[in-house]
Amino acid sequence: MHKHYTNAIVTGSVAFDDIMDFPSEFIKFFHPEKLHQINVSFVVDRLDKQLGGTGTNIAYNLSMITKHGVKLLAGVGKDAKDFLAFLDNQHIDRAGVLMDETQYTATGKVITDQKGNQIWGFYYGACERGKDIDMKPYLNGKDLVIISANHPKAFLNFQTQCIQSGIDYLYDPGMAMTWIKDDELRNGIEHCTFLIGNDYEIAQISRTLSLSVEQILAKGKTVITTLGENGVKYQNGNTEQFVSACKIDKVVDPTGAGDAWRGGFVGALMNGLELVDCLRMGNAMASFAVEKYGTVNHAPTEKDIKERMKHI
Repeated sequence: MHKHYTNAIVTGSVAFDDIMDFPSEFIKFFHPEKLHQINVSFVVDRLDKQLGGTGTNIAYNLSMITKHGVKLLAGVGKDAKDFLAFLDNQHIDRAGVLMDETQYTATGKVITDQKGNQIWGFYYGACERGKDIDMKPYLNGKDLVIISANHPKAFLNFQTQCIQSGIDYLYDPGMAMTWIKDDELRNGIEHCTFLIGNDYEIAQISRTLSLSVEQILAKGKTVITTLGENGVKYQNGNTEQFVSACKIDKVVDPTGAGDAWRGGFVGALMNGLELVDCLRMGNAMASFAVEKYGTVNHAPTEKDIKERMKHI
């Protein structure tokens, strides 16, 4: 088992989410021979405006699991009043949240089809200010930093600080694959404690760097592959652990499930749970997230979480 962490530092986007439902399947409207000139309009039948962003979502789920410190380091804009009140209500330490009085808070817009496939558009906005945040004042020596999707300059700022200071971090570069340079990605993996992504993202990382999962494991890294409705795979050295997903009656909205998993896993890790229970906790929190529209609207009790973990 990994060392006992008592301080979670979450880095990632803080963003407003516009979540839309498309009452069909994307695949029906993409023609393979015309992918070089896509012009498609998806008319949606539902729109919800939510608080979100990877940093917000992970910190929210973490705050429900652990009584240890949960700190959010991120940039927000001049329209962030509701966000700051939300963080305060959830008892998430926002001393490291930097407000930009000239820019707007980041905004994501997503369309989800009937198969759970998603198409995102994202405006970084004030997330860029994450590049100006120094992590040192927020460390206590038993730290685990979560590096999740963010403005490129902010993402690399936190990555560089962790590497230079020898801080343990959970590395989540899947949504950075469209912009991150190969040497930056390789450096992030070389120094991380945990590498996490869904099966597509892990495969994309391997293909981009010509670096197999086995080679990453040989470097002493832990690789966590989330598998959606099929659960999760954990690999470390010669240890390989599969944990099935929670069975639920209906998936309402898959947005934020991965962030909920990360918050649940890290929270359980901080609470000193056994590995298999950390994985179960991640699966449980993801299952609660997909039962609600939006990414921070689920609020299971401790009893709810324990009961669901029993059935995994």
